Amino acid sequence: MLHTALRNYRVLSLYKLWNISKVTFSFYLSRYLKKTIHWGSPVILMIEPTNYCNLKCPLCPSGNGMMTRNKGMMELNLFKKLIDSTKRSLYLAMFWNQGEPFMNKTLLKQVNYAHANQIATVISTNGHYIRNTVDAKNIIDSGLSELIVSLDGASEESYLKYRVGGDFQRVLNAIKLLSSEKKKSGALNPIIHLQFILFKHNQHEIERIGKMASDLGADKYSFKTAQVYTDSDAEKFLPTDSSMNRYDVINGVRTLKADWSSGCKRIWYTVMVNWDGSIAPCCYDKDIDYNLGDANSVNISDVWDGDNFNQFRNTVLKERKSIEMCRNCTEGLKVKQFHKVVWTNN
Repeated sequence: MLHTALRNYRVLSLYKLWNISKVTFSFYLSRYLKKTIHWGSPVILMIEPTNYCNLKCPLCPSGNGMMTRNKGMMELNLFKKLIDSTKRSLYLAMFWNQGEPFMNKTLLKQVNYAHANQIATVISTNGHYIRNTVDAKNIIDSGLSELIVSLDGASEESYLKYRVGGDFQRVLNAIKLLSSEKKKSGALNPIIHLQFILFKHNQHEIERIGKMASDLGADKYSFKTAQVYTDSDAEKFLPTDSSMNRYDVINGVRTLKADWSSGCKRIWYTVMVNWDGSIAPCCYDKDIDYNLGDANSVNISDVWDGDNFNQFRNTVLKERKSIEMCRNCTEGLKVKQFHKVVWTNN
């Protein structure tokens, strides 16, 4: 976190720091009182550039066909409206939810618009759309702060067991291209971040991923535990090493290894807007079961401070387990699980 903050300190203003302080204090006060108190404005804007994807990952609602909502691409004008209405307080814009962000042809224009408005930016991608030096240079020139590449395997065999339809070598070449162009230009950003989801079939590759990240020219790599929805998926994908598994099975019921007394910072700091402008509490609301408004016709501030969002926050504070999607989310919880972020020497 310190490395990232130092590289993006220029986007911070006194007002943004003051706003972050207000939001943070109101969150901890709410958690203590078990009553929603919400001060300040959005700190993070989570954007879904598209919910189309080129891969068929079996645990992803976009890839496996579980998602029922319409598919499309966020228009540039809507994105600009979102930035214009939140830029005074906004520290970070994150470009992902469902789908592959680079399938939206205006993605880098969106990134550049946020960058021009003094907002840090992060994209999470499967890496298939960095095909040549021009693509790599365009990413660097956009002003992107960080690029997360979902690799999920240190070998082609393990990679393809989850990244169905992917091309392992193509992704490795994309990382090399971006690293090479970044060094040629002398740019600090984007931070190249390789992300590795832990599965039964790749748990033995943890040591190899570190060397791979360094060899490819990545700035850092990280591990995260897998999320599953069914018992059959749990049996097929969850690691046999319990330290790499976010779940326990108690009386036949799969549950998170978590201290449920904690709250959820995400819904205090972040506003989530999908490709069509629908506003959800967070990215775990895959099919917008908790639609908080439409950014095409309402102001973000009205939703942010509105009764519906505050009622949702209040429910999470008091009865988090009553919300199905929250029972399968580790955000804000003290979870006993494998977690590691490592910076390389690049």
